[in-house]
Amino acid sequence: MKYNFDEVIDRKNGEGSYSTKWGAGFGTSSMFLSDTLPEDRLCFFVADMDYKTAPEIIEAIQTVAKHGIFGYSSVPAEYYDAVCRWMKDRFDLHVKPEEIRCAQGAHAAVVEAIEKLTKPGDGVIVPLPSYYYRSDVIGVNRYFVGCPMNNDNGYYTFDWDGFEALCREPQNTAVILMQPHNPTGRIWTEEEILRITAICRENNVLMICDDVHMDFGRNGRKVVPFINVAGPEGIVMITGLGKTFNLAGMAITNIIIQDEALRKKMGGSNSLISPFSIAACIAAYTKCDEWVDQLNAYLDEVIDYVIDRFHKELPQVKVLKPEGTYILWLDFTDCGLTSEELDQRIAGQAHIALTDGAGMEPPKGTIFRRFCAVSPKSVMKEAMDRLVACLK
Repeated sequence: MKYNFDEVIDRKNGEGSYSTKWGAGFGTSSMFLSDTLPEDRLCFFVADMDYKTAPEIIEAIQTVAKHGIFGYSSVPAEYYDAVCRWMKDRFDLHVKPEEIRCAQGAHAAVVEAIEKLTKPGDGVIVPLPSYYYRSDVIGVNRYFVGCPMNNDNGYYTFDWDGFEALCREPQNTAVILMQPHNPTGRIWTEEEILRITAICRENNVLMICDDVHMDFGRNGRKVVPFINVAGPEGIVMITGLGKTFNLAGMAITNIIIQDEALRKKMGGSNSLISPFSIAACIAAYTKCDEWVDQLNAYLDEVIDYVIDRFHKELPQVKVLKPEGTYILWLDFTDCGLTSEELDQRIAGQAHIALTDGAGMEPPKGTIFRRFCAVSPKSVMKEAMDRLVACLK
């Protein structure tokens, strides 16, 4: 490979790291059931990769740093052209510059869409289990309406009757969709997309599509944007560079709205984008195709290794290879442990931090953890050695 994803970078104490994932942010010490952080800790609870971003992006950011003035910045035409190029070449999605607006992070984009395109007191439907949108929804005085999906031994599908019934309720005016889905890793088929959009349009339900993981398809599988399959009517598409290029700290998010009426309701962009973010986006979307392709190939190897060890050495843990993302959704129900006992073993003994799946609201009576498999192979091997030792 041209790029070295095997390099282990010190994110705990490394100069200039400031890592939330490996440092004290998010109450990390409490995850290890301790008042202090174990020095040998391994952290997999944040969708934040442990690989350096593409060198082309680093070079572009260094150019901005050398300029030495970091004042208010305007987004140039070159930025929008880069986004259009990426969407066309990678996803066959033809976007015009005027259909793109900037936001500072996916959460900010979701909140903005809800605030501007729904009314206080409206219900926002979220298929469950789900990434954390509850606070986004209730924080702007809307109701969070969970819609449990069907779980067939780890393979998730929509409960069509339940979803349609919720969409028919007039107070429910929007749904948050993820492509690919976080945490289950599903990439929705074209048939599923057509059925979702048909139900939503029949009931005037806005579709907010959080596609920040769209560049991650496993084993060459491609995400097909909702707009490509069903057209732009009633769809707000949220894309970002934070996951793909490990730039979450820069909060570079682009909102694509091809529905002209929706675009007018959203209004112009009100986000102040930093010059570093502008340079990073242009470089990423014009120079980094090969880096993303090699990253996906490396992630396939990492995920295959982890899942193979689960299946062979910890078969009581249910896990399927995701169709997209780099997230593993682990079901520990058959381990015969309570959630507290599971924490004692994984976090307390093995010093491994995973996301407690309870916050993602899976079906009751089951124990889930989210595992973001985005570290060098040597780190993943150490993690699996520890997990096998504490659970086998």
